[in-house]
Amino acid sequence: MPNLQLLRKEEVSKSVYSFYFENIDFLEWKAGQYIQLFVPHEKPDSRGIKRFFSISSAPFEKKIVITTRIETENSSSFKKALNELKTGDTIECSQPNGKFIIEDLSRRIIFIAGGIGITPIRSILLDMFHNKKAFQADLLYANRDSDVAFKKEIEEIENSGDSFKIHYFVDPRFICEEELDKIYETYDDKIYYLSGPIKMIKAIEEIFHKKGVSKENIKTDYFPGYD
Repeated sequence: MPNLQLLRKEEVSKSVYSFYFENIDFLEWKAGQYIQLFVPHEKPDSRGIKRFFSISSAPFEKKIVITTRIETENSSSFKKALNELKTGDTIECSQPNGKFIIEDLSRRIIFIAGGIGITPIRSILLDMFHNKKAFQADLLYANRDSDVAFKKEIEEIENSGDSFKIHYFVDPRFICEEELDKIYETYDDKIYYLSGPIKMIKAIEEIFHKKGVSKENIKTDYFPGYD
């Protein structure tokens, strides 16, 4: 099984941390994919010693980075063990996987992120920007407060030209049909990438189905272990 070695940990917004791992087994991944980490620890809770995470780093960055919210008191035993890893510690992981990847740049891409669901989208955006790919995209980013992860990086992409636009939704404002209708007149000419809590993503999926968007044009990033 492949191994990763912890390089450092960085707080990227309130209670949200990025863990930077040396890719010592030279794993290859596509922007938007996920990985499973194994962190053995004493007295694991019912969720066990392994967890899926979207890879928040883009392939050109070489390091594998996972970003997650860690609440001091309410975290699972896994997240507590992850948070206690020291620089130089080595853990096992799976091969990267997942279909939350960009395959069609001919139409406008609508990214919708809820909270830490920004992680695979961050990877995709930086990958496209770094590789100078021509794309038209919007990001609808919902968060519990204005302290959003990766704000500086994604706004640098927005400020680089007119091909990418960010719409923030900070509690109590949220992404709903009424808000979407304020932004878009038509829906069936776009591709949608939805990443975040399962309840949120399913609710937004229903809106797009109602608007006539085909299932093939809606990509979702939720899987066991998201929360």
